[in-house]
Amino acid sequence: MTKTIEKQHVTKDYSNNPEMEELVEKSLLPTNDVIFHCLFGQVGSEQITKTFIEKVLNRDIGKIDLDLNLNLQREHYDSKLGILDVRAKTEDGINFNIEMQNTDSTKLPERLLSYWSRLYTGDLKRGKNYNTLAKTIAIIIVNDYINRFEIMRKYHTKWNIREEDYKDMILTDDFEIHIIELPKYEKMKEKGKCKDIWLDFLLKPEGKEVLEAMKESKEIKEAKEKWRKITADEKIRDRALRLEIAELDRNTDLYYARKEGIEEGERNKIRYIIKKLRDKNFTDEQILELTGISKDEIEEIDNCQ
Repeated sequence: MTKTIEKQHVTKDYSNNPEMEELVEKSLLPTNDVIFHCLFGQVGSEQITKTFIEKVLNRDIGKIDLDLNLNLQREHYDSKLGILDVRAKTEDGINFNIEMQNTDSTKLPERLLSYWSRLYTGDLKRGKNYNTLAKTIAIIIVNDYINRFEIMRKYHTKWNIREEDYKDMILTDDFEIHIIELPKYEKMKEKGKCKDIWLDFLLKPEGKEVLEAMKESKEIKEAKEKWRKITADEKIRDRALRLEIAELDRNTDLYYARKEGIEEGERNKIRYIIKKLRDKNFTDEQILELTGISKDEIEEIDNCQ
């Protein structure tokens, strides 16, 4: 079904299809890559993007330029899921790469380093001095738990390159990566351990916290109004839903590929055990008793060896 929908224009009425209605609603959240990029990556969004970055870094960064994003906006996103990043640059030359990650995060650190390095060396032309390299900060918001971060009781982690024994010694100030896990933030927030209005906005732009914050923060108010305008645009809604469906298809494919891999691994394991038992002259009855598999399965495995 999704393959057919993906090629059609998105309509507004899904009242007779609850699953599609839910998918449309999800596709219009700021966590959708298309919506996120339209919110924070377009020229004219400098103030809300600057305020968001300052909240993440907990420091002032001055004025920023979003012109780097002019060549990044694409009509079709299916070929590069989850890498529609937002790029910004401060007046003093600091580069920012901001990304909303909704797809599989298994190789997230490796991919992050790859993007960071490309942005860091992007302006280095042949014959130029390394002094022209500028500090580059990556910010990634992950709409999932990161397994390797499970032991860390914080939703926002900051990464530098440090000496193994002298933890206070940072190799270079040019390298800085921030990773935010949204589900972990929600869980910690429920326990009253944290509050971040920008993350609340990403997760529930119509939530009461955002409505209250709009009274005090002109940036949150601007972001909310911009979000409403973006999600009312039929063309953007269409692209956002296409991306949501493509990600759903991709995640489904990954699930079945992994499941098949596990099942094949189990079959190989059984084949190995039966071969070892055969080498030791075990009878079919003994193998049946030890492994619990059927006689037909044993014969099938024997024929494959």
